[in-house]
Amino acid sequence: MKILIVTDLYPLNDFHKGIPRAIENFALALKDLGHMVFVLRADLVPNTIIRGRKIYKQGLYEHNGIKIYNQNFILPFYFKPEPPCCDFDVIISHMPSGTLCAAEIKKRSKKPFMAVAHSSDLEVLKKYGIYFSKKLKNVYDLADVAAARSIWIKDELKNYINKEIALAPSGIKKEEISDTKTALEKFDNIKTLEIVCTASLIKRKNLLPLINAIKNLKNPNVRLKIFGKGKLEKKLKKSAAGANIEFKGHKTREEILNELSRAHVFILPSLRETFGLSYLEALAKGCITICTKNSGMSGYIKNNVNGFTVEPTDENIQKIIIEILNKDKDELKKISTEALKTADSLEYYKCAKKYIENLKKFCK
Repeated sequence: MKILIVTDLYPLNDFHKGIPRAIENFALALKDLGHMVFVLRADLVPNTIIRGRKIYKQGLYEHNGIKIYNQNFILPFYFKPEPPCCDFDVIISHMPSGTLCAAEIKKRSKKPFMAVAHSSDLEVLKKYGIYFSKKLKNVYDLADVAAARSIWIKDELKNYINKEIALAPSGIKKEEISDTKTALEKFDNIKTLEIVCTASLIKRKNLLPLINAIKNLKNPNVRLKIFGKGKLEKKLKKSAAGANIEFKGHKTREEILNELSRAHVFILPSLRETFGLSYLEALAKGCITICTKNSGMSGYIKNNVNGFTVEPTDENIQKIIIEILNKDKDELKKISTEALKTADSLEYYKCAKKYIENLKKFCK
């Protein structure tokens, strides 16, 4: 199958800052499965400036064996897209600007079209006025299939569109999922409960309640390690003074996975996380994973089964940590085992194959 992916959230090189790799991972998995993948990077320049990202010249690029046409747009909702090829079988879009752009290609090409919703799509539908909201709703009506990046997005998207919604979650590579025996060993003879958080130190990641929860716990046998950099670093370090909290700065993905292999608990109390690959990485290492309700992997993570979901306040996070401290090793190992099973169900190529199944199911 020849697949055209339309989005603004796609890296043009290994050094492209501020671009999550989730959509690129989808593209690479589809390529590995034998499909031909092209990308139209529909870059809305005002958004790129606001987010502090680099503006690249319009033109053809190639990264990791995939051809990408970078096309810059100035005005939102007014697109004249130029696909990098004319010979494609289906269109998949990600993010609002990508979806609006893909709709124009759909109208001209008459090819099957899957529109994949992120948390940003919900923000446009809810917050950006009647005109913009209506415009995006019309595009979802035009799409042959709507898909959501996570369960909580699917549940909210049902309020805006009247059609069946598929799921398009991120996947993790098989070799990154720990074997059960190795993962469970860390729960034997716990002396210090090791908690890890990986996040950019920005407002949306909502790290202050986590810091306050650890600080108020006043338990020397609980240690929090925070990995990441960001503009709130100085403020968060000041709030954490005197607590058993370490700020470890930026680390490579390999280093983070190694840390998660040793950690007992992972917490990311983000306010609005589309899916959150960090949660999936933690599950893959057998961590007791704590996610914000109605965000990120909420829906995949179930309380006291494979992790916990929480309203992200100081008090609620503290209660969950105390609940974990009160569990014996067999109870923790049971949750860890289920976490590994969840990660396996979201393996990289399984997710990519499901993507294709949904295209074939809905785009007839």
